[in-house]
Amino acid sequence: MGVGIPYILPLTFMIDVATLGYCRFKRIFKKISEKFVPAHRKELKYRPSKTPKPKKEVSVIISAHKEEDIIEKSIRSIFRQNYKIKNLYISDSNLDNTKKVVRNLEERIKKLKKEFPNIIYWSKEGITSKAEKINSLVRDPSVDLGDYVYLIDSDLRLSPDTIEKLVEGFTEDNIAAVTSYGYVTPPDNYWAKYFHYGKEWINRMGKFRKIAQKYRRAMFVVCGASYMVRLDVLKKIELSTKTKTEDTDFSWQLQEEGYKIEFVPDAVVSSKDVPTLKSQLKQSYRWYMGTWQNLYLHKNIFGLKSKAKSLAYLSILPGFIESLLYSCAIVILPIIAYFFPIYAVYFLVGDTILSFIAPVIAPLLSGEPETIPGEIFHTLRHYHQITAFKIMAAVLWLGAGFKVCYHILTGKQKKWMNTWRV
Repeated sequence: MGVGIPYILPLTFMIDVATLGYCRFKRIFKKISEKFVPAHRKELKYRPSKTPKPKKEVSVIISAHKEEDIIEKSIRSIFRQNYKIKNLYISDSNLDNTKKVVRNLEERIKKLKKEFPNIIYWSKEGITSKAEKINSLVRDPSVDLGDYVYLIDSDLRLSPDTIEKLVEGFTEDNIAAVTSYGYVTPPDNYWAKYFHYGKEWINRMGKFRKIAQKYRRAMFVVCGASYMVRLDVLKKIELSTKTKTEDTDFSWQLQEEGYKIEFVPDAVVSSKDVPTLKSQLKQSYRWYMGTWQNLYLHKNIFGLKSKAKSLAYLSILPGFIESLLYSCAIVILPIIAYFFPIYAVYFLVGDTILSFIAPVIAPLLSGEPETIPGEIFHTLRHYHQITAFKIMAAVLWLGAGFKVCYHILTGKQKKWMNTWRV
């Protein structure tokens, strides 16, 4: 009976709850202890207010690929920000018509250019990778960037205070990057929408996990479509071109170098989900491939000299074990049901219970109890889609793992690359 406990109480959930509980206890204990500090001790603690730090300059880089029809909305959402930015660089993929479209947009954004003239188109022939494009742009002597660089995709919509909140997230000198919270809205296609509801449910239920990860300095991944990085760090550490998920690689590398990553859940961004079921499946498969690739590329993170042991042993390893066991269980469930039907029933009942506990516990841990009724209704309404997503995601996760292992065994990992597709 004891063997079944990890399936009922997932490893990452227990670790994240323990992290949030410990942090909350520290805050409560600190408030209580301050009440019992003698008056003369409080006077000794007084410090004159520090001179306000100069406002940091922020540059925005939009990486565009096959998004010429929607890039204008992203540009406008940047100009609606409360925080004035230094300049905006737009870089295409060299595979689409973004350059042409940006030029055509000049007439539409003349009014904006009067208010903010520094919209700059940047391109370099022969580069067809998002990571390589950003690396080259940042190191171009002719490019003038601010203290912080905000990297976003061209289909993004920003809340008016997103950039301001991200800047405020740099509260310590050791923080290299600050990531926002992103969500996607449903596509129009029925089958794509079917997959979307399950994926987005997982995203919302996992919001508290990023909060816990930031507290223990173990951020699994930044929001690849929206995160801000210190310019000096971005020049020092390149984005990897050897994996399909450069955001995961960059997140792990920063922490391996001893830096911290901050998560600001109030810095909200959104975009519309990819339009077809095929593109949904390809996107998820690419993410899973990238995660497996990074497990291989960053295997030294588990070493004794690693500076990111918290990330390795409290985020990556338990997450990997949990996802592997769960995916295997989902895939072989028909076989289990045939030979051991009672265990299949136990698994399905346990998974169902967890699915309906999640919309109660997750908002509480995220500090959003007011959303519980809506999340419960959403889970009831879309439970069949959530279940279908779990099955498809399990197959994709294992399939990506087998492919990466095959590449490693046959020496094909040397050909791994981060490129856009035509």
